[in-house]
Amino acid sequence: MASSEANSRLGQVVVPALDQIIRNVSRRKHAKLVSDCKSAIDNLNGTVQSRSPTAATAASSPSKGVSDPEEASLAGVVLGLSLLESEVILNPIIDALSLNQIKVSAHALEAVQRLIAGAFLHGEPSHGGDPGAKLLAKLIDSVCKCHDSGDENVELMVIKALLSGVASVPLRIHGDCLLHVVKTCYDIYLISKNVVSQTIAKGTMAQISAFVFRRMEADSVAISLLPVVAAELMEAPSKPNDDNSVTLFSLGFITKILQDIDVVNNPKGNGRLEVGGQDVDKIPDSEGGSVDKDSSDKRQWEISIYKKALEVNKGMVENGEGEATDDLDVQIGNKLRRDAYVVLRALCKLSMQAPAKDNTVDSQTIKGKIVALELLKVLLDNSGTTFRTNERFLDAIRQYLCLSLLKNIASPLTVIFQLSCSIFTSLVSWFRAGLKAEVGVFFPMIVLKVLENVAQPNFQQKLTVIQSLEKLSADSQIWIDIFFNYDCDVNATNIFERVINGLLKTAQGVSPGGSNTLQPSQDVNMKQEAMKCLNTILKSMGDWMDKQLRISVSASPKNAEAVDNNNDPESFSPVSEIGDEPSEPSDTNTEASDISEVSSIEQRRAYKLELQEGISLFNRKPSRGIEFLQKANKVGATPEEIASFLRNASGLNKMMIGDYLGEREDLPLKVMHAYVDSFDFQGMEFDEAIRNFLQGFRLPGEAQKIDRIMEKFAQRYCKCNPNAFTSADTAYVLAYSVIMLNTDAHNPTVKNKMSAEDFIRNNRGIDDGKDLPEEYMRSLFERISKSEIKMKDDELSIQHKQSMNSNRMLGLDAILNIVIRKRSEDSLETGDELMKLMQEQFNEKAYKSESTYYPAVDVVILKFMIEACWAPMLAAFSVPLDRSDDEVIISLCLEGFRIAIHITAAMAMAMHRDAFITSLAKFTSLHSPVDIKQKNIDAIKVMVAIADEDGNYLQEAWEHVLTCVSRFDHLRVLGEGGQPYATLFSISQNEFDKSKQARKKGSAASAMWRSSYDSIGAGGTTFPEITSTQLNNLFTKLNLLEKVGEMNHIFVQSQNLNSEAIIDFVKALCKVSIDELRSTPNPRVFSITKIVEITNYNMNRIRLVWSKIWHVLSDFFVTLGCSENLSIAIYAMDTLRQISMKFLDREELANYNFQNEFMKPFVIVMRKSSAVEIRELIIRCVSQLVLSRVDNVKSGWKSMFMVFTTAAYDDHKNNVLLAFEIIEKIVRDYFPYITETETTTFTDCVNCLVAFTNSRANKDINLNSIGFLRFCAVKLAEGDLGKRNSENDPPIRKDKVDYLYLWFPLLAGLSELSFDPRTEIRKSALQVLFESLRQYGHHFSLSLWEKVFDSVLYRIFDQALHAVDPYGSNKPPTHAEGEESRDRDASIVETCTSALQLVVDLFIDFYDTVNPLLNKLLEIFVAFIKSTHQTFAGVGIDAMVRLTSKSGELLSLDQWFDVVSSLKLAAGETLPDFSFVLTENSKLSENSNGSAAEFEASGADEMDKLRREYLSAAISYAKSRAAIQMLLVQAIMDIYDAHGDGLAVKNTIVLFEAVHSVAFHSHKINGDISLRQKLQELEGVTQMPDPPLLRLENLSYQICLTMLQTLVSDRNPSPRHSAEVETHLIGLCREVLQFYVEAARAKQLQMPGDPPERRPQPLWAVPLSSGRRKEMAARAPVVVATLQAICGLGDVLLEKNLPAFFPLISSLISCDHGSTEVQLALSDMLIESVGPVLLSRAVSS
Repeated sequence: MASSEANSRLGQVVVPALDQIIRNVSRRKHAKLVSDCKSAIDNLNGTVQSRSPTAATAASSPSKGVSDPEEASLAGVVLGLSLLESEVILNPIIDALSLNQIKVSAHALEAVQRLIAGAFLHGEPSHGGDPGAKLLAKLIDSVCKCHDSGDENVELMVIKALLSGVASVPLRIHGDCLLHVVKTCYDIYLISKNVVSQTIAKGTMAQISAFVFRRMEADSVAISLLPVVAAELMEAPSKPNDDNSVTLFSLGFITKILQDIDVVNNPKGNGRLEVGGQDVDKIPDSEGGSVDKDSSDKRQWEISIYKKALEVNKGMVENGEGEATDDLDVQIGNKLRRDAYVVLRALCKLSMQAPAKDNTVDSQTIKGKIVALELLKVLLDNSGTTFRTNERFLDAIRQYLCLSLLKNIASPLTVIFQLSCSIFTSLVSWFRAGLKAEVGVFFPMIVLKVLENVAQPNFQQKLTVIQSLEKLSADSQIWIDIFFNYDCDVNATNIFERVINGLLKTAQGVSPGGSNTLQPSQDVNMKQEAMKCLNTILKSMGDWMDKQLRISVSASPKNAEAVDNNNDPESFSPVSEIGDEPSEPSDTNTEASDISEVSSIEQRRAYKLELQEGISLFNRKPSRGIEFLQKANKVGATPEEIASFLRNASGLNKMMIGDYLGEREDLPLKVMHAYVDSFDFQGMEFDEAIRNFLQGFRLPGEAQKIDRIMEKFAQRYCKCNPNAFTSADTAYVLAYSVIMLNTDAHNPTVKNKMSAEDFIRNNRGIDDGKDLPEEYMRSLFERISKSEIKMKDDELSIQHKQSMNSNRMLGLDAILNIVIRKRSEDSLETGDELMKLMQEQFNEKAYKSESTYYPAVDVVILKFMIEACWAPMLAAFSVPLDRSDDEVIISLCLEGFRIAIHITAAMAMAMHRDAFITSLAKFTSLHSPVDIKQKNIDAIKVMVAIADEDGNYLQEAWEHVLTCVSRFDHLRVLGEGGQPYATLFSISQNEFDKSKQARKKGSAASAMWRSSYDSIGAGGTTFPEITSTQLNNLFTKLNLLEKVGEMNHIFVQSQNLNSEAIIDFVKALCKVSIDELRSTPNPRVFSITKIVEITNYNMNRIRLVWSKIWHVLSDFFVTLGCSENLSIAIYAMDTLRQISMKFLDREELANYNFQNEFMKPFVIVMRKSSAVEIRELIIRCVSQLVLSRVDNVKSGWKSMFMVFTTAAYDDHKNNVLLAFEIIEKIVRDYFPYITETETTTFTDCVNCLVAFTNSRANKDINLNSIGFLRFCAVKLAEGDLGKRNSENDPPIRKDKVDYLYLWFPLLAGLSELSFDPRTEIRKSALQVLFESLRQYGHHFSLSLWEKVFDSVLYRIFDQALHAVDPYGSNKPPTHAEGEESRDRDASIVETCTSALQLVVDLFIDFYDTVNPLLNKLLEIFVAFIKSTHQTFAGVGIDAMVRLTSKSGELLSLDQWFDVVSSLKLAAGETLPDFSFVLTENSKLSENSNGSAAEFEASGADEMDKLRREYLSAAISYAKSRAAIQMLLVQAIMDIYDAHGDGLAVKNTIVLFEAVHSVAFHSHKINGDISLRQKLQELEGVTQMPDPPLLRLENLSYQICLTMLQTLVSDRNPSPRHSAEVETHLIGLCREVLQFYVEAARAKQLQMPGDPPERRPQPLWAVPLSSGRRKEMAARAPVVVATLQAICGLGDVLLEKNLPAFFPLISSLISCDHGSTEVQLALSDMLIESVGPVLLSRAVSS
């Protein structure tokens, strides 16, 4: 028994109601009810406490008798009471509810509601459960039945009680009872005549449905009760008045119930009651405020009762008593899911109710259908993760909801179609991840079918579809996912693309000349809605892009993970198979992220587009289509692969398939065989096989093609069914008969139909002469006659077909047939068959396409979407904007342009972006202001908004924006009557004053006609005459521009652009500025002035960005600076000066280069410009920059000096003087600043001064420049560079590397002046050069000296050598070249002589440092000696002697070896060559410029003249070489005389070899008889003695003998060297004697004209001629010296070599001599040396 306190609270709820029941019933008629009520009252008031519960129950229920005493101990369904006590309390209420009396029912309903609201009723109502559950079920049933009374208050009380019951936590209404509750509310809504009752019933159903699904999502009955979740459903159905009183009352009514229940369920927010095994924290009383002291016991009681109920229900399910769809699991989650499932199923069934056949317009049924659809919409919109992903619910949607949509989309009622569209929209929004195939099926069916119907649309339906598409766009992810999962799926239709095209067609309306069924107002409204929808879709894409770009920094698409979120439908993972329980994260996330890669998207989309192109080509030309698909690797090369493609591919035209299969070519024939062989006809009836075979194509019309196909079919059928016919011929003939029968039976044009007998008779004897069984033939006839063999899609109407039938591609044919089927088709009449067929279509769709749904996460998908839709959208925005003046249309079009440009710009789709922005720029009409309207002003505003919002992404499109800004400013100036910019360039002041009155009209008139977008040129165009009316209209239009406002903020906000965008901005501004300035009639400077402004605005950007910006500006200013228009060039240079001045105000650190970069345009223009004024202006600009900001100039010095260097070579003297004046001031006053931060600027300064030294403008400038170079050298030597640096910085000159590069340009510059043609300049430069080296050379390192020698000093000599010998030393100069060389000799020889002497002195002075450079110095000497110029050779020889004489004591043995080796090399390189004398004719031909024929034809005189000139020059060259050898031999002798004692033996031998080579070569020439004869013939030209080189030969041999005798007699060489020296001496002596003997015995020279046979032969010795005698006399001293040398050999050596000498001595005795010297010397040798040796040998023998 419950406590007294519990009874007290319960009594307060029940007793008043029971009293009212007693008062309002007839005591006689309802005595039992009265008795029961009193018993219950007594029980509650405690008046019968002496009686046991059993007795009390028995008394109140006499018909039942006395119950088992054990039942008294069972827990009841009323809080605190046992089961029997609960029955005592509830049975009177149940009976009262059953009386169907309004007053009694009202009080009973109030009691029930208060019991539920006070949480007194506990348990789960169930008709098949325990007694308590049955009692509660009976109570709920009684409440539900009360709605039949028709009373308004009773209906409200029923609704209140039922809503409280469903919302209650202790009273758990599930299963059938829940459905009963929903059905009761549904009946009240349909039957009640009261608007309030209907509205509340409708809202209650929505709330109950929401409770069920929210509890299912939470997996708990204890949820917080929110207010009405579907307020839009609460509107009164009939709307009797315009106020909302009914709606407000209904909302308040439901909200109050929920608040009361929520307070009881969760008192103070912490009274959460968990059931199903969880603790019940608190069980409030009816007032919701107090807590029972025995709450713990009550909680345990509640849990035990609930567990018991679950156990009972589980047993019932196991015994098969439950529903087939119920789960076996007893967890509360499954029970709650079961409730959601049955509610969903019930609502779907209610929505599919159809009116009776005899009452097609059943308002009650339609009303129920509508409310069911509305409730389904509420459920879908408030769905959670479990509902969206659980496979059981997805199956329910497929089985029931999709079927409901199929039945309702064809409804003629607009409201039903609207609800169907709304439900489909919800499915797409929330369930697309799990219903990919279904969405792909319904989208074309519901949306595209209506949207693409332009000619005969249903206004309401199409408007509904468009509005549904707008709602889909509210979620930015939806369209992206649709495109990714369908437009990129090969087997799916292009939903997104077709939607866009459909909206485009709707927005544009029917084509010109066409008509539609819409009213004009409807047509306008439809176009506006289509435009609005396009904008919404585009905006949705933009929002998604913005979101992706923002999150792309922290999460790449590849690593993005799907996150479960109840409010985020895009967070689903790919769904392929989901169980009853919430799906766990699977590996499909990885697959989804991988599939979203760029490459995968591209492949999917490209594959589909290419495949569709191939299919389209096949449908026009099958063979070409197959060939295209094979090349694209979409179809294999084998016939089997082609056949498989023809059978399985979607979108192929069946007629074309049949034509291709019937071709007789080899490949189509093989394909046809493979196609037929792919069928398996085993076990099929013949007609069934034909039906199956002809489903995939249509038989061609040509008989031969049909014959080939049917022949192969018959062969295949007989192979699969070998016992069917005797042969394949039978099947072949029968197949033809079946086709003819099919045509005869089902063609309406055939009047006389074939009978069965006719069919049988026609086929007699076809089975190898026998008849087929008559029963078989009759059965075949009946099947064909009853069911047509369809060879093409006859059911689809023409309006559903397109060239690429998307319905057919998607597999929608059969489903559409279902929707538009005739009601007489009994085969599809039942819902089960319809659902089965629909499911088959879905399965086929899922088989062909990807079943996995992929959420798009990679932003690159937008590129493919834009590529698919940009052209339709551009047309949709452009055409209406051009044709319409409607404000709404214009606003929508401009908004579309803005969003499209935003997306294409952010995605860097340049072509698409430019297409949109160019079109928008055209609509600004700034190029044609006479046509400006308000919409053009709006377009300008949009253009400005784009610049503000999307400036970071516009890239090259900035040019269009800035062009509009430029034109706007131009028109603004014209409208204000301001001075045109052209006056700055081309109009003088007088002309300006004269045209002041007409300027405004003239400029405006010309501007009115110019149009770059209309391809009207600015120059050379004759514009039409402008009338005054047009001008007045133009000024009115110009006033409209004031509405746009100020555009200067575009330039101000440029400072907010990112680093890349500012560069694009500057590029575009420069292009626009160039276009402005190049406009021939009226150049403008608007943009170039803005360049100065943006430079100021963006001054704070980092240098890296500014370097890139300036790269653009540099080219810009160079282009303008070199303009042919002098005024423009001057303006550009002045602008550059202004910008440079701003940059010089910024401090630059050392070793940076930005100042140099921004001053480079000055340098380039200075070099390229041909205008003197521009060059002068640049000099003055740079001067102002430097002198006014000298403290800030760092790297800018480089460009400044480059400008002045260029000025030094200027042809205009004043520019040179001006530049030098400035450079002079800089060097004198600001020299420390030059090298303050960068020492390399010192080099630039030096180069600049060197340039001025080379200037031809003024000699004083040259000399002063040399003086400044001396000043620079002093500063450099003193270490005075960069003195403004910190004291802690090390002196610059200590850095050897920098020191090298500082000295070198200075010295090199002076070196260049050494051969200046002006003597004063040349001498001054050499003086400064060598003085600097001599004074400061002690600071130089060896590396620097090496650089100085190589690139400074040797450079002087290289220039000199090249000047006198441009072709090298191997080619003798011509006579003319010799004349020119003599003109240059004086200055060059003077310079070289002085320079070589100074170089030798420098070498000697700094010998300790530069001695490793000896070889380089010797190379110079040798080069001079080798020169063709004799004087130069003499200079080189003198320098060699000077070097050895001054540094001989300093040179080491190795260095001496280098010296003597150089002398030997020089001797070998200068040997004279007279061979040209023997080949003079050929040489002459080679040196002539013409051909041999021309040369011979030139005449004898001319030929003789050329010959003499050539010989003269060649002989002069040879004589010069001989003279050089003479000087060289003498120099060698001088060197040997001076340093012979200190030379090593090997060095002396080298000298000997050098002189000996000269002597030997000379003797060779002297001994050449032919050469000497030739020279004698040319004696008048050569003027040479005979022999020509006798003096050189004698001198050389004399020196050789001297060297060797000295080595033998005075140096006492080592044994090794002694033997070598003796060998050389013996060989030399023999050589001299041999040559002398040969010369003495030589024949007389013959006259050149005598032939050999006529030359007399001497019979005896002929005495020497006088010439030969002189020659022998000249040779005599050398022979005498040789004989004396032999005498000095000593007895041993002489005796040893006497056998070799004796023949020569004998020859000397017998030959003639030119003098007696040889004979005397020979006599002395024989007496003094040879005789004693011979005598001693004889004695010894």
